[in-house]
Amino acid sequence: MSPAANPKRWALTGRIVTMATEGDVIKNGTIFIEDNRIAAILPKGQPAPVGFEAVAAVTTGGTIYPGLIELHNHLSYNVLPLWRVPQLFGNRDQWQNAKSYKTSVTGPMSAIALADDGSLLPALVRYVEAKCLVAGTTTSQGITLSNWSGTIHKYYKGALRAAEIGSPPDLPRAHSKIPDIDAEDWAKFDNELKSSACFLLHLSEGIDPKAHSHFLALRNSAGDWAIEPSLAGIHCTALDATDFGTMAQHQAKVVWSPLSNLLLYGKTTDVVAACAAGLTIALGSDWSPSGSKNLLGELKAAKVVSAHFNLGFSDYDIVAMATRNPAAILKWDSKLGTIAKGKFADLVVVKGVTGDPYAHLIKSREQDIVLVTIGGRARYGTKKAMQQAGGSGEALKVGRSARVIDFTSPDQDPGIEKITLAEATTRLSAALGNLGTLQPHSIAMSAAIASGTVSRTGWRLALDEQFGNNVQLRPRLAYNGIRTGPDLAAVAAAAEPLHPIKLDGLTVADDPVFIDTLKSEPNLPQGLGAAIAAFY
Repeated sequence: MSPAANPKRWALTGRIVTMATEGDVIKNGTIFIEDNRIAAILPKGQPAPVGFEAVAAVTTGGTIYPGLIELHNHLSYNVLPLWRVPQLFGNRDQWQNAKSYKTSVTGPMSAIALADDGSLLPALVRYVEAKCLVAGTTTSQGITLSNWSGTIHKYYKGALRAAEIGSPPDLPRAHSKIPDIDAEDWAKFDNELKSSACFLLHLSEGIDPKAHSHFLALRNSAGDWAIEPSLAGIHCTALDATDFGTMAQHQAKVVWSPLSNLLLYGKTTDVVAACAAGLTIALGSDWSPSGSKNLLGELKAAKVVSAHFNLGFSDYDIVAMATRNPAAILKWDSKLGTIAKGKFADLVVVKGVTGDPYAHLIKSREQDIVLVTIGGRARYGTKKAMQQAGGSGEALKVGRSARVIDFTSPDQDPGIEKITLAEATTRLSAALGNLGTLQPHSIAMSAAIASGTVSRTGWRLALDEQFGNNVQLRPRLAYNGIRTGPDLAAVAAAAEPLHPIKLDGLTVADDPVFIDTLKSEPNLPQGLGAAIAAFY
Protein backbone atom coordinates (compact mmCIF):
# COMPACT_ATOMS: atom_id res chain seq x y z
CA MET A 1 0.00 0.00 0.00
CA SER A 2 1.19 3.52 -0.74
CA PRO A 3 2.09 5.68 2.27
CA ALA A 4 -0.94 7.34 3.82
CA ALA A 5 0.53 10.78 3.10
CA ASN A 6 0.65 10.01 -0.62
CA PRO A 7 -2.05 7.46 -1.42
CA LYS A 8 -2.49 6.02 -4.88
CA ARG A 9 -5.84 7.11 -6.25
CA TRP A 10 -7.49 6.09 -9.50
CA ALA A 11 -10.94 5.28 -10.80
CA LEU A 12 -12.77 3.28 -13.44
CA THR A 13 -16.16 3.64 -15.04
CA GLY A 14 -18.69 1.18 -16.42
CA ARG A 15 -21.85 -0.68 -15.53
CA ILE A 16 -21.37 -1.72 -11.89
CA VAL A 17 -22.84 -5.00 -10.63
CA THR A 18 -22.34 -4.82 -6.87
CA MET A 19 -23.77 -8.29 -6.01
CA ALA A 20 -24.97 -6.80 -2.71
CA THR A 21 -28.51 -7.81 -3.62
CA GLU A 22 -30.16 -8.92 -6.83
CA GLY A 23 -30.79 -5.91 -9.04
CA ASP A 24 -28.29 -3.65 -7.26
CA VAL A 25 -26.74 -2.39 -10.49
CA ILE A 26 -25.48 1.07 -11.41
CA LYS A 27 -25.99 1.36 -15.16
CA ASN A 28 -23.25 3.95 -15.55
CA GLY A 29 -21.04 4.70 -12.60
CA THR A 30 -17.53 5.19 -11.28
CA ILE A 31 -15.59 3.19 -8.72
CA PHE A 32 -12.99 5.31 -6.91
CA ILE A 33 -10.01 3.36 -5.57
CA GLU A 34 -7.54 4.53 -2.95
CA ASP A 35 -4.57 2.25 -2.42
CA ASN A 36 -6.07 -1.27 -2.08
CA ARG A 37 -9.66 -0.35 -1.22
CA ILE A 38 -12.79 1.12 -2.75
CA ALA A 39 -13.14 4.73 -1.58
CA ALA A 40 -16.51 5.45 -3.19
CA ILE A 41 -19.01 4.26 -5.81
CA LEU A 42 -21.02 6.97 -7.57
CA PRO A 43 -23.43 7.16 -10.49
CA LYS A 44 -22.35 9.15 -13.53
CA GLY A 45 -22.75 12.90 -13.12
CA GLN A 46 -22.05 13.11 -9.40
CA PRO A 47 -18.98 15.05 -8.26
CA ALA A 48 -15.85 13.07 -7.45
CA PRO A 49 -15.00 12.50 -3.77
CA VAL A 50 -12.47 14.74 -2.07
CA GLY A 51 -8.98 13.95 -3.29
CA PHE A 52 -10.20 12.50 -6.61
CA GLU A 53 -11.10 15.80 -8.31
CA ALA A 54 -8.13 15.63 -10.67
CA VAL A 55 -8.27 11.86 -11.30
CA ALA A 56 -9.15 10.89 -14.87
CA ALA A 57 -11.17 7.68 -14.66
CA VAL A 58 -10.38 4.67 -16.82
CA THR A 59 -13.29 4.33 -19.24
CA THR A 60 -13.72 0.59 -19.47
CA GLY A 61 -16.77 0.38 -21.73
CA GLY A 62 -17.58 -2.76 -19.79
CA THR A 63 -19.45 -4.26 -16.86
CA ILE A 64 -17.66 -4.37 -13.50
CA TYR A 65 -18.13 -7.30 -11.08
CA PRO A 66 -16.48 -8.40 -7.84
CA GLY A 67 -13.45 -10.54 -8.56
CA LEU A 68 -14.36 -14.23 -8.87
CA ILE A 69 -13.63 -16.39 -5.82
CA GLU A 70 -13.11 -20.13 -6.30
CA LEU A 71 -13.36 -22.57 -3.40
CA HIS A 72 -12.43 -25.84 -5.05
CA ASN A 73 -9.44 -26.48 -7.25
CA HIS A 74 -6.28 -28.54 -7.35
CA LEU A 75 -4.16 -25.80 -8.84
CA SER A 76 -1.02 -27.78 -9.49
CA TYR A 77 -2.88 -30.21 -11.79
CA ASN A 78 -4.09 -27.48 -14.11
CA VAL A 79 -1.25 -28.04 -16.55
CA LEU A 80 -3.02 -31.23 -17.69
CA PRO A 81 -5.64 -31.38 -20.46
CA LEU A 82 -9.20 -32.61 -20.06
CA TRP A 83 -9.26 -36.39 -19.54
CA ARG A 84 -11.78 -38.36 -21.60
CA VAL A 85 -13.37 -40.25 -18.72
CA PRO A 86 -13.82 -43.85 -19.92
CA GLN A 87 -16.74 -45.01 -17.74
CA LEU A 88 -19.08 -44.06 -14.92
CA PHE A 89 -17.74 -44.46 -11.40
CA GLY A 90 -19.41 -44.86 -8.02
CA ASN A 91 -16.76 -43.18 -5.87
CA ARG A 92 -13.41 -41.47 -6.19
CA ASP A 93 -11.36 -44.57 -5.32
CA GLN A 94 -12.56 -46.30 -8.48
CA TRP A 95 -11.36 -43.73 -10.99
CA GLN A 96 -8.04 -43.35 -9.22
CA ASN A 97 -7.36 -46.96 -10.21
CA ALA A 98 -8.35 -46.61 -13.88
CA LYS A 99 -5.49 -47.25 -16.31
CA SER A 100 -6.19 -44.19 -18.45
CA TYR A 101 -6.32 -42.01 -15.33
CA LYS A 102 -2.86 -43.18 -14.36
CA THR A 103 -1.44 -42.39 -17.79
CA SER A 104 -3.34 -39.09 -18.16
CA VAL A 105 -3.22 -37.65 -14.63
CA THR A 106 -1.43 -39.52 -11.84
CA GLY A 107 1.59 -40.58 -13.88
CA PRO A 108 2.30 -37.24 -15.59
CA MET A 109 1.92 -35.26 -12.37
CA SER A 110 4.10 -37.67 -10.41
CA ALA A 111 6.77 -37.39 -13.11
CA ILE A 112 6.58 -33.60 -12.98
CA ALA A 113 6.65 -33.54 -9.17
CA LEU A 114 9.29 -36.14 -8.45
CA ALA A 115 11.69 -35.71 -11.35
CA ASP A 116 11.79 -31.93 -11.00
CA ASP A 117 15.30 -30.52 -10.94
CA GLY A 118 14.00 -27.26 -9.52
CA SER A 119 12.92 -25.67 -12.79
CA LEU A 120 9.38 -27.01 -13.05
CA LEU A 121 7.80 -25.88 -9.79
CA PRO A 122 8.15 -22.13 -10.47
CA ALA A 123 6.96 -22.76 -14.03
CA LEU A 124 3.93 -24.68 -12.85
CA VAL A 125 2.89 -22.07 -10.29
CA ARG A 126 3.30 -19.27 -12.83
CA TYR A 127 1.18 -21.08 -15.43
CA VAL A 128 -1.71 -22.14 -13.21
CA GLU A 129 -1.86 -18.67 -11.62
CA ALA A 130 -2.14 -17.18 -15.10
CA LYS A 131 -5.00 -19.58 -15.96
CA CYS A 132 -6.97 -18.10 -13.08
CA LEU A 133 -6.21 -14.45 -13.76
CA VAL A 134 -7.03 -14.50 -17.47
CA ALA A 135 -10.53 -15.76 -16.58
CA GLY A 136 -11.27 -13.15 -13.92
CA THR A 137 -10.51 -15.28 -10.87
CA THR A 138 -8.90 -13.19 -8.14
CA THR A 139 -8.94 -15.85 -5.36
CA SER A 140 -8.56 -19.59 -5.75
CA GLN A 141 -8.01 -22.62 -3.54
CA GLY A 142 -5.94 -25.76 -3.84
CA ILE A 143 -2.28 -25.29 -2.94
CA THR A 144 -0.49 -28.61 -2.78
CA LEU A 145 3.09 -27.95 -1.79
CA SER A 146 5.23 -29.75 0.74
CA ASN A 147 7.69 -27.83 2.90
CA TRP A 148 10.82 -29.87 2.85
CA SER A 149 12.33 -26.52 3.81
CA GLY A 150 10.82 -23.18 4.70
CA THR A 151 7.12 -22.37 4.62
CA ILE A 152 4.79 -24.07 2.14
CA HIS A 153 3.17 -20.87 0.94
CA LYS A 154 6.12 -19.05 -0.61
CA TYR A 155 5.55 -20.11 -4.19
CA TYR A 156 1.92 -19.03 -4.21
CA LYS A 157 2.53 -15.60 -2.69
CA GLY A 158 2.09 -14.00 -6.08
CA ALA A 159 -0.60 -11.94 -7.75
CA LEU A 160 -3.47 -14.36 -7.17
CA ARG A 161 -5.05 -14.55 -3.72
CA ALA A 162 -4.88 -18.04 -2.24
CA ALA A 163 -7.61 -19.05 0.19
CA GLU A 164 -5.10 -21.03 2.27
CA ILE A 165 -2.87 -17.98 2.64
CA GLY A 166 -5.43 -15.21 2.98
CA SER A 167 -4.23 -11.94 4.47
CA PRO A 168 -4.73 -12.10 8.24
CA PRO A 169 -6.35 -10.49 10.12
CA ASP A 170 -8.53 -9.02 7.35
CA LEU A 171 -8.75 -12.25 5.36
CA PRO A 172 -8.30 -15.26 7.68
CA ARG A 173 -6.63 -18.22 6.03
CA ALA A 174 -8.75 -21.23 5.17
CA HIS A 175 -7.66 -24.76 5.98
CA SER A 176 -7.90 -27.63 3.55
CA LYS A 177 -5.53 -30.22 4.96
CA ILE A 178 -5.69 -32.37 8.07
CA PRO A 179 -2.61 -33.96 9.68
CA ASP A 180 -2.72 -37.69 8.99
CA ILE A 181 -3.30 -38.72 12.58
CA ASP A 182 -6.06 -36.15 13.05
CA ALA A 183 -7.78 -37.31 9.86
CA GLU A 184 -8.28 -40.73 11.48
CA ASP A 185 -9.26 -39.56 14.99
CA TRP A 186 -12.80 -38.21 15.47
CA ALA A 187 -12.01 -35.96 18.43
CA LYS A 188 -8.89 -34.49 16.82
CA PHE A 189 -10.69 -33.92 13.54
CA ASP A 190 -13.57 -32.23 15.35
CA ASN A 191 -11.10 -30.00 17.15
CA GLU A 192 -9.50 -29.05 13.82
CA LEU A 193 -12.91 -27.85 12.65
CA LYS A 194 -13.64 -25.98 15.90
CA SER A 195 -10.35 -24.10 15.74
CA SER A 196 -10.72 -22.95 12.11
CA ALA A 197 -12.58 -20.05 10.52
CA CYS A 198 -13.09 -22.11 7.36
CA PHE A 199 -12.19 -25.71 6.60
CA LEU A 200 -12.58 -26.79 2.96
CA LEU A 201 -12.71 -30.57 2.74
CA HIS A 202 -13.73 -33.20 0.21
CA LEU A 203 -16.80 -34.94 1.58
CA SER A 204 -18.71 -37.94 0.21
CA GLU A 205 -17.36 -37.62 -3.33
CA GLY A 206 -19.23 -40.18 -5.39
CA ILE A 207 -22.74 -41.59 -5.51
CA ASP A 208 -22.59 -45.05 -3.94
CA PRO A 209 -22.85 -46.28 -0.32
CA LYS A 210 -19.08 -46.18 0.11
CA ALA A 211 -19.05 -42.48 -0.76
CA HIS A 212 -21.99 -41.91 1.60
CA SER A 213 -20.17 -43.68 4.43
CA HIS A 214 -17.65 -40.82 4.55
CA PHE A 215 -20.43 -38.55 5.76
CA LEU A 216 -21.90 -41.06 8.21
CA ALA A 217 -18.43 -41.48 9.73
CA LEU A 218 -18.62 -37.87 10.94
CA ARG A 219 -20.98 -39.09 13.69
CA ASN A 220 -19.36 -40.72 16.71
CA SER A 221 -20.71 -43.47 18.95
CA ALA A 222 -22.26 -40.90 21.27
CA GLY A 223 -24.27 -39.46 18.39
CA ASP A 224 -22.27 -36.25 18.10
CA TRP A 225 -21.42 -34.89 14.66
CA ALA A 226 -17.99 -33.61 13.64
CA ILE A 227 -19.65 -30.83 11.68
CA GLU A 228 -19.03 -27.18 12.53
CA PRO A 229 -19.90 -23.80 10.97
CA SER A 230 -16.35 -23.79 9.59
CA LEU A 231 -16.90 -26.92 7.47
CA ALA A 232 -17.38 -26.41 3.74
CA GLY A 233 -17.99 -29.82 2.23
CA ILE A 234 -16.58 -30.11 -1.28
CA HIS A 235 -18.74 -32.20 -3.66
CA CYS A 236 -21.15 -33.91 -1.19
CA THR A 237 -22.54 -35.82 -4.18
CA ALA A 238 -23.62 -38.83 -2.11
CA LEU A 239 -25.70 -36.80 0.35
CA ASP A 240 -29.49 -36.66 0.48
CA ALA A 241 -31.97 -34.16 1.91
CA THR A 242 -31.67 -35.63 5.42
CA ASP A 243 -27.87 -35.28 5.31
CA PHE A 244 -28.10 -31.68 4.12
CA GLY A 245 -30.55 -31.03 6.94
CA THR A 246 -27.92 -32.29 9.38
CA MET A 247 -25.31 -30.05 7.79
CA ALA A 248 -27.68 -27.08 8.01
CA GLN A 249 -28.31 -27.71 11.72
CA HIS A 250 -24.57 -27.31 12.24
CA GLN A 251 -24.30 -24.33 9.85
CA ALA A 252 -21.96 -26.09 7.42
CA LYS A 253 -21.64 -25.14 3.73
CA VAL A 254 -21.29 -26.81 0.32
CA VAL A 255 -18.90 -26.31 -2.60
CA TRP A 256 -20.36 -27.51 -5.91
CA SER A 257 -18.41 -28.69 -8.98
CA PRO A 258 -21.17 -29.76 -11.41
CA LEU A 259 -19.09 -30.48 -14.51
CA SER A 260 -16.56 -32.66 -12.69
CA ASN A 261 -19.35 -34.54 -10.89
CA LEU A 262 -21.11 -35.34 -14.16
CA LEU A 263 -17.93 -36.31 -16.00
CA LEU A 264 -17.00 -38.83 -13.31
CA TYR A 265 -20.32 -40.03 -11.90
CA GLY A 266 -23.04 -38.98 -14.34
CA LYS A 267 -24.78 -37.23 -11.43
CA THR A 268 -24.16 -34.09 -9.45
CA THR A 269 -24.81 -32.84 -5.93
CA ASP A 270 -28.45 -32.45 -4.89
CA VAL A 271 -27.99 -28.70 -4.64
CA VAL A 272 -31.75 -28.17 -4.64
CA ALA A 273 -31.96 -30.10 -1.35
CA ALA A 274 -28.91 -28.27 -0.05
CA CYS A 275 -30.45 -24.93 -0.97
CA ALA A 276 -33.82 -25.92 0.55
CA ALA A 277 -32.01 -26.76 3.80
CA GLY A 278 -30.59 -23.24 3.83
CA LEU A 279 -26.98 -24.11 3.04
CA THR A 280 -24.71 -21.55 1.40
CA ILE A 281 -23.35 -22.91 -1.90
CA ALA A 282 -20.19 -21.88 -3.73
CA LEU A 283 -18.71 -23.03 -7.04
CA GLY A 284 -15.38 -24.63 -7.88
CA SER A 285 -14.04 -25.89 -11.20
CA ASP A 286 -12.19 -28.78 -9.46
CA TRP A 287 -9.26 -29.15 -11.88
CA SER A 288 -8.58 -29.26 -15.61
CA PRO A 289 -8.37 -33.10 -15.94
CA SER A 290 -12.08 -33.56 -15.14
CA GLY A 291 -13.64 -30.13 -14.91
CA SER A 292 -13.88 -26.69 -16.39
CA LYS A 293 -10.72 -24.91 -17.47
CA ASN A 294 -11.47 -22.10 -15.02
CA LEU A 295 -14.21 -20.66 -12.80
CA LEU A 296 -15.58 -18.59 -15.68
CA GLY A 297 -16.20 -21.87 -17.46
CA GLU A 298 -17.80 -23.43 -14.39
CA LEU A 299 -20.36 -20.61 -14.33
CA LYS A 300 -21.45 -21.81 -17.77
CA ALA A 301 -21.54 -25.42 -16.60
CA ALA A 302 -23.69 -24.44 -13.61
CA LYS A 303 -26.15 -22.58 -15.84
CA VAL A 304 -26.44 -25.48 -18.30
CA VAL A 305 -26.78 -28.06 -15.52
CA SER A 306 -29.42 -25.94 -13.76
CA ALA A 307 -31.45 -25.73 -16.95
CA HIS A 308 -30.97 -29.40 -17.87
CA PHE A 309 -32.11 -30.71 -14.46
CA ASN A 310 -34.59 -27.91 -13.71
CA LEU A 311 -32.70 -26.89 -10.60
CA GLY A 312 -34.26 -23.44 -10.62
CA PHE A 313 -31.15 -21.31 -10.11
CA SER A 314 -31.32 -17.81 -11.57
CA ASP A 315 -28.32 -16.20 -13.23
CA TYR A 316 -27.92 -14.04 -10.12
CA ASP A 317 -27.86 -17.18 -7.94
CA ILE A 318 -25.11 -18.67 -10.08
CA VAL A 319 -22.96 -15.54 -10.12
CA ALA A 320 -23.42 -15.29 -6.33
CA MET A 321 -21.83 -18.76 -6.06
CA ALA A 322 -18.60 -17.29 -7.44
CA THR A 323 -18.64 -13.95 -5.58
CA ARG A 324 -20.62 -13.21 -2.42
CA ASN A 325 -21.24 -16.82 -1.32
CA PRO A 326 -17.59 -17.97 -1.28
CA ALA A 327 -16.61 -14.74 0.45
CA ALA A 328 -19.14 -15.53 3.19
CA ILE A 329 -17.89 -19.12 3.49
CA LEU A 330 -14.30 -17.89 3.91
CA LYS A 331 -15.46 -15.28 6.47
CA TRP A 332 -14.14 -12.66 4.03
CA ASP A 333 -17.51 -11.07 3.28
CA SER A 334 -16.77 -7.86 5.19
CA LYS A 335 -13.81 -7.29 2.83
CA LEU A 336 -14.62 -9.03 -0.47
CA GLY A 337 -17.38 -10.66 -2.50
CA THR A 338 -19.41 -7.55 -3.25
CA ILE A 339 -18.53 -4.09 -4.51
CA ALA A 340 -18.90 -1.63 -1.64
CA LYS A 341 -17.11 1.30 -0.06
CA GLY A 342 -14.29 0.18 2.19
CA LYS A 343 -13.87 -3.27 0.65
CA PHE A 344 -10.75 -4.46 -1.14
CA ALA A 345 -10.75 -3.50 -4.80
CA ASP A 346 -10.79 -7.02 -6.28
CA LEU A 347 -12.65 -6.45 -9.54
CA VAL A 348 -13.18 -7.98 -12.96
CA VAL A 349 -14.34 -5.96 -15.96
CA VAL A 350 -16.09 -7.73 -18.85
CA LYS A 351 -16.57 -6.17 -22.28
CA GLY A 352 -20.04 -4.76 -23.00
CA VAL A 353 -22.83 -3.16 -20.98
CA THR A 354 -26.04 -4.51 -22.53
CA GLY A 355 -28.48 -7.23 -21.53
CA ASP A 356 -29.04 -8.90 -18.19
CA PRO A 357 -25.98 -8.11 -16.05
CA TYR A 358 -25.73 -11.59 -14.51
CA ALA A 359 -26.20 -13.50 -17.75
CA HIS A 360 -23.60 -11.15 -19.24
CA LEU A 361 -20.89 -12.53 -16.97
CA ILE A 362 -21.93 -16.15 -17.45
CA LYS A 363 -21.89 -15.78 -21.24
CA SER A 364 -18.52 -14.00 -21.35
CA ARG A 365 -15.40 -15.74 -22.65
CA GLU A 366 -11.80 -15.27 -21.61
CA GLN A 367 -11.20 -12.92 -24.55
CA ASP A 368 -13.99 -10.66 -23.18
CA ILE A 369 -12.09 -9.90 -19.96
CA VAL A 370 -11.01 -6.25 -20.11
CA LEU A 371 -9.36 -5.79 -16.72
CA VAL A 372 -8.67 -7.67 -13.49
CA THR A 373 -7.62 -5.87 -10.30
CA ILE A 374 -6.57 -7.41 -6.99
CA GLY A 375 -6.25 -5.15 -3.98
CA GLY A 376 -6.60 -2.09 -6.18
CA ARG A 377 -3.74 -3.13 -8.45
CA ALA A 378 -4.24 -3.81 -12.14
CA ARG A 379 -3.04 -7.38 -12.64
CA TYR A 380 -4.36 -8.36 -16.06
CA GLY A 381 -6.19 -6.84 -18.97
CA THR A 382 -6.10 -5.32 -22.40
CA LYS A 383 -3.03 -3.25 -23.24
CA LYS A 384 -5.11 -0.08 -23.19
CA ALA A 385 -6.87 -0.77 -19.91
CA MET A 386 -3.66 -1.84 -18.16
CA GLN A 387 -1.84 1.27 -19.37
CA GLN A 388 -4.64 3.58 -18.25
CA ALA A 389 -4.84 1.83 -14.87
CA GLY A 390 -1.12 2.26 -14.32
CA GLY A 391 -0.38 -1.42 -14.78
CA SER A 392 2.49 -3.06 -16.60
CA GLY A 393 3.83 -6.53 -17.14
CA GLU A 394 4.32 -9.32 -19.65
CA ALA A 395 2.61 -9.25 -23.02
CA LEU A 396 0.58 -12.25 -24.15
CA LYS A 397 -2.30 -13.09 -26.44
CA VAL A 398 -5.67 -14.61 -25.66
CA GLY A 399 -6.97 -15.86 -28.96
CA ARG A 400 -5.95 -13.01 -31.23
CA SER A 401 -6.34 -10.30 -28.57
CA ALA A 402 -3.31 -8.65 -27.00
CA ARG A 403 -3.17 -8.69 -23.20
CA VAL A 404 -0.78 -7.72 -20.40
CA ILE A 405 -0.32 -9.66 -17.14
CA ASP A 406 1.56 -8.62 -13.99
CA PHE A 407 2.82 -11.30 -11.59
CA THR A 408 5.10 -9.18 -9.41
CA SER A 409 4.58 -9.34 -5.66
CA PRO A 410 6.46 -7.74 -2.76
CA ASP A 411 5.47 -10.71 -0.57
CA GLN A 412 7.12 -13.30 -2.78
CA ASP A 413 10.25 -14.84 -1.33
CA PRO A 414 13.36 -13.27 -2.91
CA GLY A 415 14.96 -16.69 -3.25
CA ILE A 416 12.24 -17.92 -5.59
CA GLU A 417 13.04 -17.79 -9.27
CA LYS A 418 11.22 -15.03 -11.15
CA ILE A 419 9.90 -16.57 -14.34
CA THR A 420 7.83 -15.25 -17.22
CA LEU A 421 4.69 -16.94 -18.45
CA ALA A 422 6.39 -17.53 -21.80
CA GLU A 423 9.30 -19.33 -20.16
CA ALA A 424 6.94 -21.30 -17.91
CA THR A 425 5.02 -22.44 -20.98
CA THR A 426 8.21 -23.56 -22.69
CA ARG A 427 9.47 -25.53 -19.68
CA LEU A 428 6.18 -27.26 -19.00
CA SER A 429 5.58 -28.10 -22.66
CA ALA A 430 9.03 -29.68 -22.84
CA ALA A 431 8.54 -31.67 -19.63
CA LEU A 432 5.11 -33.02 -20.62
CA GLY A 433 6.51 -33.93 -24.01
CA ASN A 434 9.31 -35.87 -22.33
CA LEU A 435 7.39 -37.92 -19.77
CA GLY A 436 8.92 -41.21 -20.86
CA THR A 437 12.35 -39.93 -19.82
CA LEU A 438 11.15 -38.27 -16.62
CA GLN A 439 9.22 -41.31 -15.41
CA PRO A 440 12.19 -43.51 -14.32
CA HIS A 441 13.58 -40.61 -12.29
CA SER A 442 10.23 -40.03 -10.62
CA ILE A 443 9.81 -43.73 -9.77
CA ALA A 444 13.24 -43.79 -8.15
CA MET A 445 12.45 -40.68 -6.11
CA SER A 446 9.09 -42.13 -5.06
CA ALA A 447 10.85 -45.26 -3.80
CA ALA A 448 13.35 -43.13 -1.90
CA ILE A 449 10.53 -41.18 -0.25
CA ALA A 450 8.76 -44.39 0.72
CA SER A 451 11.94 -45.87 2.23
CA GLY A 452 12.82 -42.68 4.07
CA THR A 453 16.25 -42.44 2.42
CA VAL A 454 15.71 -39.06 0.75
CA SER A 455 18.33 -36.57 1.86
CA ARG A 456 17.78 -33.86 -0.74
CA THR A 457 16.21 -30.73 0.71
CA GLY A 458 14.20 -28.15 -1.17
CA TRP A 459 10.73 -27.70 -2.56
CA ARG A 460 8.66 -30.42 -4.09
CA LEU A 461 5.04 -30.76 -5.07
CA ALA A 462 3.05 -32.80 -2.55
CA LEU A 463 0.40 -34.19 -4.87
CA ASP A 464 -3.00 -34.88 -3.43
CA GLU A 465 -2.55 -38.17 -1.60
CA GLN A 466 -0.50 -39.78 -4.37
CA PHE A 467 2.42 -40.38 -2.05
CA GLY A 468 3.35 -39.62 1.55
CA ASN A 469 2.84 -35.90 1.94
CA ASN A 470 1.72 -36.03 5.58
CA VAL A 471 -1.57 -34.24 4.92
CA GLN A 472 -5.07 -35.40 4.11
CA LEU A 473 -7.62 -33.49 2.06
CA ARG A 474 -10.50 -35.48 3.54
CA PRO A 475 -11.24 -37.18 6.87
CA ARG A 476 -10.50 -40.90 7.18
CA LEU A 477 -12.79 -41.65 10.09
CA ALA A 478 -14.13 -45.15 10.63
CA TYR A 479 -17.70 -46.19 9.80
CA ASN A 480 -18.88 -49.62 10.99
CA GLY A 481 -15.29 -50.37 11.91
CA ILE A 482 -13.94 -49.67 8.42
CA ARG A 483 -11.79 -46.61 7.84
CA THR A 484 -13.12 -44.30 5.14
CA GLY A 485 -11.06 -42.06 2.90
CA PRO A 486 -8.83 -42.43 -0.15
CA ASP A 487 -7.48 -45.77 -1.25
CA LEU A 488 -3.78 -44.97 -0.97
CA ALA A 489 -2.75 -48.50 -1.93
CA ALA A 490 -4.50 -48.15 -5.27
CA VAL A 491 -2.76 -44.85 -5.91
CA ALA A 492 0.61 -46.39 -5.13
CA ALA A 493 0.12 -49.30 -7.56
CA ALA A 494 2.67 -50.03 -10.30
CA ALA A 495 3.17 -47.16 -12.73
CA GLU A 496 1.84 -47.40 -16.27
CA PRO A 497 4.26 -46.42 -19.07
CA LEU A 498 3.89 -42.74 -19.97
CA HIS A 499 3.73 -41.08 -23.36
CA PRO A 500 3.98 -37.39 -24.30
CA ILE A 501 0.96 -35.18 -23.66
CA LYS A 502 0.31 -31.54 -24.47
CA LEU A 503 0.24 -28.73 -21.94
CA ASP A 504 -3.36 -27.68 -21.30
CA GLY A 505 -4.25 -24.51 -23.16
CA LEU A 506 -4.25 -21.32 -21.11
CA THR A 507 -7.78 -20.49 -22.27
CA VAL A 508 -10.53 -22.18 -24.28
CA ALA A 509 -9.71 -19.76 -27.11
CA ASP A 510 -6.14 -21.10 -27.16
CA ASP A 511 -7.03 -24.78 -26.87
CA PRO A 512 -7.90 -26.47 -30.18
CA VAL A 513 -9.07 -29.73 -28.56
CA PHE A 514 -10.95 -28.72 -25.40
CA ILE A 515 -14.36 -28.24 -27.01
CA ASP A 516 -14.17 -31.44 -29.05
CA THR A 517 -13.08 -33.43 -25.98
CA LEU A 518 -15.87 -31.94 -23.89
CA LYS A 519 -18.53 -32.77 -26.46
CA SER A 520 -17.24 -36.34 -26.76
CA GLU A 521 -17.27 -37.08 -23.01
CA PRO A 522 -19.40 -40.25 -22.70
CA ASN A 523 -20.72 -39.69 -19.17
CA LEU A 524 -22.31 -36.29 -19.73
CA PRO A 525 -26.09 -36.26 -20.24
CA GLN A 526 -27.08 -36.00 -23.89
CA GLY A 527 -26.46 -32.53 -25.27
CA LEU A 528 -24.92 -31.08 -22.11
CA GLY A 529 -21.38 -30.85 -23.47
CA ALA A 530 -22.63 -29.18 -26.65
CA ALA A 531 -24.68 -26.72 -24.58
CA ILE A 532 -21.59 -25.65 -22.64
CA ALA A 533 -19.54 -25.49 -25.85
CA ALA A 534 -22.15 -23.16 -27.38
CA PHE A 535 -20.99 -20.38 -25.05
CA TYR A 536 -17.65 -20.36 -26.85
